[in-house]
Amino acid sequence: MTQGVRPLHELRDEARSALARSDLTRARDALFSALQHTIAREEEYVAMTDELRDVLVRLGDARSALTVSWYGGNEQSQRPLIAKVPPIDRARTVLAWAEREQDPERQKRLYGRAADEYEAAGLVAQAAIARERGQDFARARALWSRLAQLLSSSGSDLYAAGLARFNLARTSLRTGDAAAAREAVFASVHLLEEAADRYETIGQRERAFDCYQVLIAVGRESRAFEHVLEGYVNVIRILREDHLRYYALQSYEEAVAAAEKQGEVSAAATLAREMAAYARKEGLAAVANFAVLTQARLWQEVSAVSQKRAAPPEIAENALLAAVIALGEAGQYSKVGGVYRALTHLPLEETRKKHYARAGRRYVNAQDLPIDAAPLPAHLRHELGFPDVWHIDLVEWEQAGSAAQACGDIVLDPAQWSEVTRRRAMLARLTALAVEGATPEAAPAQQLISLAEQLATVELYTILSPLERLFRRAEPKIRVAVVRALSHFLYKRTFITIRDALVDPDPTVVHEAARALEELRFAHAFDPLARIYRESQAPAVRASAVRAIAKIDTLEAGEMLLGILQHEGAEERAVAVEALKRVRGMKFVELARGSLSELTGSAQAVVREILQSRGLSP
Repeated sequence: MTQGVRPLHELRDEARSALARSDLTRARDALFSALQHTIAREEEYVAMTDELRDVLVRLGDARSALTVSWYGGNEQSQRPLIAKVPPIDRARTVLAWAEREQDPERQKRLYGRAADEYEAAGLVAQAAIARERGQDFARARALWSRLAQLLSSSGSDLYAAGLARFNLARTSLRTGDAAAAREAVFASVHLLEEAADRYETIGQRERAFDCYQVLIAVGRESRAFEHVLEGYVNVIRILREDHLRYYALQSYEEAVAAAEKQGEVSAAATLAREMAAYARKEGLAAVANFAVLTQARLWQEVSAVSQKRAAPPEIAENALLAAVIALGEAGQYSKVGGVYRALTHLPLEETRKKHYARAGRRYVNAQDLPIDAAPLPAHLRHELGFPDVWHIDLVEWEQAGSAAQACGDIVLDPAQWSEVTRRRAMLARLTALAVEGATPEAAPAQQLISLAEQLATVELYTILSPLERLFRRAEPKIRVAVVRALSHFLYKRTFITIRDALVDPDPTVVHEAARALEELRFAHAFDPLARIYRESQAPAVRASAVRAIAKIDTLEAGEMLLGILQHEGAEERAVAVEALKRVRGMKFVELARGSLSELTGSAQAVVREILQSRGLSP
């Protein structure tokens, strides 16, 4: 049973009794409380949404009635309601019908109708997306053009402007206007690069990551490999810095394949070399060997291509020598001999050819060492790929932090989200409709706090924007509720609001933010946590950052903690010692053992104390 909520059967009985007395308000409240049991059986939960929908219709609350119908209803139950709701709700409902429709012609008509409703609501990006889904690229292009001009003229959001230009380029290509597409691509790349620079400067690498991700898509759409390469190089850099090694290695593989497909074999070989070094550093020998062999193959391909193009023979020579180094590194000595023989057939100076012939003779009877070489295993791959942020992020920008809209999207997507997640989003939307329907001054603080608490249970990235909007409220107790909610969202973006909360003028907000820090413990949280530790002047905040870092089991976190034990003040050292005694990660232990002889006497004693408290030998 959901904590703090009366038993389900009691609430349903109360609702029935209230209905028998025609007490619709009491029935509504009882059913709303019953729906807090978000782990109830699906049949029972859907039945309750049907009952609540009927009560809400009788109360004249069409938006809330349609919301509960989104969860378990269908087109038949929703059709009578859509005439009574604003265009935004009609658009979202019709779009959901279109997604489920099997008849292609009717599906196109429904997408068109949804786009019309989005336009009526003034939501240009969502209208354009609906047009695209309905294959109406000409009208989608017109909408993207309108949005691109609006964003470029305001200059307030470079990232959104870059996305709009990219969507304009995509739809221009699909309507056969190559010149307009090229112009839009040029503008998009410029805006995205500038946005990425700004995000990195202010420490928002996750937003810069999105920019580079779109650059990859821009390059693929426009067949301009330089944009693909720039995007991948920076995506990989950020993934590596965030210690997401499997994502990074998969991106390396994708980058190598993309470069090879475009005929940029030299770039592919260079990327394979970097991949090998990174995989070896991360202790993945089989993946490193696979990358080394890929590199050797590609360098030989570079040589073959340069010879076909009648390029200077030194280019082919250098490529083959790079292959020799790679094969030697992998212990493939027989193959090394083969490459040396290939070098003797190049049109080079006779002395060099003789040198390569002598080198080749040393490998005549050499054997290739047996090695384990394989790409990243399937169970470590993330096959879903990156989302189409050029649509998703523009929808977020257009929704402007509306909890009702963000939660509505979740409720209407049963294919992607679980029943429990959709139920929680539905409940949050019902609260948000009342809050957002009132003027900002009229919305009761307690209702806004309840909304923050309900949003906390959803725990999806798309909910961050509504929480960020709520944090801008003037009332400290609302900001406290938002910060408490954010402790459930394990995303780097969460730290943007947490950092603001740590310097809030109200001490209760700062205190809650420091507590939230200790819950945000995940591998790629290290960078923002370390930055907070370095920049904060508040002892309590620094202590919370240390406790959170101690729970991150990476070498980088271990190195920082070891540095605190050696060089920081007594207060920070004491916090680090107590935190390290409680955690179970082994990266700090490995690092401390390896560095023990180099530490000062006091630091050695502290490390021994930590290890002994955990039952480990120094």
